[in-house]
Amino acid sequence: MDDKWFKQQQKKAGVTADQIAARLGRHPSVVSKILNAKQNMTLDWAKAFADSLNQPLATILEKAGVTDEASARQIIPGFAESDVAPFISQGAEQRGTVTIAEAFGAKPGIDIWRVKGDAMALAGYREGDFILVDTFQAERAKAGDVVIAQIYDRQGSATTVLRQFQPPVLVCPKDLSVHVVDNNNVVIMGKVTASWRTN
Repeated sequence: MDDKWFKQQQKKAGVTADQIAARLGRHPSVVSKILNAKQNMTLDWAKAFADSLNQPLATILEKAGVTDEASARQIIPGFAESDVAPFISQGAEQRGTVTIAEAFGAKPGIDIWRVKGDAMALAGYREGDFILVDTFQAERAKAGDVVIAQIYDRQGSATTVLRQFQPPVLVCPKDLSVHVVDNNNVVIMGKVTASWRTN
């Protein structure tokens, strides 16, 4: 956990721990616990930090000490079962992917993700594809939009899924399963605005 980096970004963005915590309706002391490595950085918290600090989700995860998928699975509940995951890479692949994403409009809040399963293969999204997800459009998703969402279980763990939004439900073309978007147990996190394949 690079707590100095987080504190610098808070100062730069003019954001307090209260404001970050308010995004999830939690007490500001939780932010302190995360920065002091006394509490794990979950995906929900990473998104709250990313939105508050105007930083890409991948950067937040990297600075929090999540540098690869194995680490992400340990820190973020549900990642092993997820359809998509934030793009975390280094070297030539990162440079090329970021260049493509920027051409599609990537910026803080519009993040690069990677498809990890075949749930949306019938809609044209194959495992390994890159997608650009606009978190600012989460609440403005319309019928037919492809979105990423989190589905929470009874223990509070979340699985991140890629689905088509057909209000008021998310639909999986693979098995025709549906989940009602109630903004409590099923929450849309962002709308897919672009996708590309490199191989």
